[in-house]
Amino acid sequence: MRSRTPLVALVTAGFIALAGLPVGVAVGVGWLRLPHVQPPGAPQTDAVSGVVAWTLLALFYLVWMSGLGMLLVWLFDRIGHHWQYHERSARPTKRARRRARATLRHVSAEEQAAREAQRRREEREARRRRDRERDEAWRRGPDGRGGG
Repeated sequence: MRSRTPLVALVTAGFIALAGLPVGVAVGVGWLRLPHVQPPGAPQTDAVSGVVAWTLLALFYLVWMSGLGMLLVWLFDRIGHHWQYHERSARPTKRARRRARATLRHVSAEEQAAREAQRRREEREARRRRDRERDEAWRRGPDGRGGG
């Protein structure tokens, strides 16, 4: 199995290279001309290839890619590389999904209750600290020395 991996990669790379071949040939020979990028405000250049040329290339490309697809399947078959889709696990039943959702809600509610209890404890402690400071300040008196 491992010895086929480089061969599969080579066939795939060849497929990708052959997929771009028609455009490369059409542009290289001059059947299609791509527009040059011009800065804004520059004068217009000569017209690019017409719609007919692009349509013919697109129609040829459909036939070309179909043929390449068949060639790729045939080559993979000759190599012994058989593609199989990954089977996912079965979807849980409605009951299982409902139970999981209820469990998550329960855990979320417990966490929220714990956060709320912690917030109340902190508020209570802050209130006690504030009351203690106020009582000590009252015991010390207005001049802050105590002896009330």
